[in-house]
Amino acid sequence: MKTIILAFAFAAICVSASFAQQTQLERRMIEVSGSAEQMVTPNEFTFKITILERLDKKDKITIEQQEASLRTELTRIGIDPVKDLSVYDLSSNYIPRKKIREVLGTKDYRLKITDISKIAPLTELIDRLNISKLDLIASEHSEMTRLRRETKIEAMKAAKEKAAYLLGAIGERIGKPIYIKEVEETSRFQLDGLSSNSNISVSNGRRITDSNTDSDSDLSFTQTKIRFVIEAKFEIE
Repeated sequence: MKTIILAFAFAAICVSASFAQQTQLERRMIEVSGSAEQMVTPNEFTFKITILERLDKKDKITIEQQEASLRTELTRIGIDPVKDLSVYDLSSNYIPRKKIREVLGTKDYRLKITDISKIAPLTELIDRLNISKLDLIASEHSEMTRLRRETKIEAMKAAKEKAAYLLGAIGERIGKPIYIKEVEETSRFQLDGLSSNSNISVSNGRRITDSNTDSDSDLSFTQTKIRFVIEAKFEIE
């Protein structure tokens, strides 16, 4: 009797497994990819300014003196030093160890600019004040999270639309999504004549850059592309 019951149970399992396999094999689907992209121009720029104590003939030009001049000149070109200029990090605080005239200290500052038109005047005043170094360390868009989300949504819509019109061409209809995968393609902002890794150095009143341009007024950010690809599978009704 037990043998008969076990035989029936085994047969039921086999039938169930066979039915599940057949159902999976018969599940009809379409696999597509959709993409979306948009061009974005950065609107936030972060610079690192390095002030170096220097000797002018026999007089030492201190960091404090140069910082005061820098703050005055930033205000003059429409940049708020109180809000936009800060010490780069804790290690950048200049602490004089010895009051010796020959000891030269350095101090780094972080400057955030939200107006691209201020970049040329900034480089000019760095030259004029004989500031040691100006580095562009970051450029981004203040609404990048929103822009990326919008681009992803458009890529998903494109994938669904593609599946719908491909199936419509053969008289079928799109069903529920059963698989969605996001593929990101990125690129970084770049300033024409000045990339995010470029250094602007001042030596003896002469600015040295990676740029091949002759004028700071020629500097302008090119747009960067935000692009996303969505791979998706949809049931065929």
